[in-house]
Amino acid sequence: MPPPRHPVSDLVSDAKIETTILSDSIQHVFYAPGHSAQRRQEQRVENWSRERKLGEGAFGVVYLERCQPEVEGGACKLRAVKQIKKHIVPEQELDYMRELEAIFKFSNPRYSHCFVRSDGWFEEGDYVFISMEYLEHGDLQTHLVRRPLPEIETRQITSQVLEGLEYMHENGFVHRDLKPSNIMVVSKSPEWFVKIADFGISKRRQQGATTTDTMNKGTLGFTAPEVFGFGSGEGDGGVSYSFAVDLWSLGAVVYLMLTNTLVFPTLGDLFKYATGATVFPADRLKAFQISEQVLDLVTQLMIPTAVDRPTAKSAMGHSWMTAPLIQLKGTNSDG
Repeated sequence: MPPPRHPVSDLVSDAKIETTILSDSIQHVFYAPGHSAQRRQEQRVENWSRERKLGEGAFGVVYLERCQPEVEGGACKLRAVKQIKKHIVPEQELDYMRELEAIFKFSNPRYSHCFVRSDGWFEEGDYVFISMEYLEHGDLQTHLVRRPLPEIETRQITSQVLEGLEYMHENGFVHRDLKPSNIMVVSKSPEWFVKIADFGISKRRQQGATTTDTMNKGTLGFTAPEVFGFGSGEGDGGVSYSFAVDLWSLGAVVYLMLTNTLVFPTLGDLFKYATGATVFPADRLKAFQISEQVLDLVTQLMIPTAVDRPTAKSAMGHSWMTAPLIQLKGTNSDG
C-alpha cells in the first residue's frame, strides 16, 4: 500500500505556473499588478525551448532551457528545469510535494542567497517540472576533480553551507542528501559563492516519527551511519534520525574538499568506524598540513553517535569558523 501523499500547501499551490505544452516549446503565463483602473492586472507570456540535459539523479533529470525573446533582439534567459516522474513504480507514488515545499520555502528572498531559487512549477501527465535558476559554473563536484581546495577556500564554502543548514533546521527541514553535486557554484575560486540544491529527499522532521518512517538512504560516502542502521544512532531508543545527518554529510564534504578523497568510500569502512572497530582516518587529513582547528571540526561533525554532533549553529561558532584567515593554510600540499 503506497504511503499517504504529502498535502499540497498554499505555498506550493501558489507557485504553480499556468502552462501550455506546445509541439516545440513550453508556454507560461505570468501575472503582475497593473498600473491603471483599466489594466488592474497585466500578463506576460513566455515560451521556453529545451537545449540539453544538465544532469540526472535518482528521482529526476535536469535540463537547460532557453526563453525565446518576445521581440527581435531581446535578451534571452536561461533556466534549469528538473523533471520528476510522479511514480517510481506503478504502485508507488513519489511524494514530490515535500520537495516543492522545501524549494519554495527557501526561494524566499530572505533565504535565496543560500539556496538555488525557483520561480515556479508545472506538471504534464506523469511528470512534475520545477523551474530553477541556472548557474553556469555547475556543482561543486565538478570543481573537485583535479585537486584539493586550499583551507581558506574550504572554509568559505563550509561557512555558506552551514548558514543554509541552519536556516533549514530552524524551519524543521532535514536535507538528507547533502553532497558536492548538490552544492551549486555561483562564483568559483578564489572567492567562492555556493548555494544548496536538490531537496529530493528532504523532509520536515516530525515529532514521534520512527526511524523507518524517515529512512531514505542518501549517497554512499556522505550518508551518516544511523541512516544505514550502523552504530547507536541518536541514542534515544529509535527516534527518527534528525538534523545531525546533515552535519555528518557536511563533515564528509569538508574532508573531500581538503583531501580529494572520500572519508569512508565503502559501507564496510563506515560500519567499522561506526561500531568502533576502527578510528577516524585523521592521518589522511594531517598529510595535507591542515590546521588543528579544521581537523577538530571534521572529527566532531563525524562523531558516530548523532546526538553528540554539533548543531549547524554551534558549528558556526567553532574556532575554525571564527579564526583569522592568517591562521589558516592558504594551500594544501601532500605531505
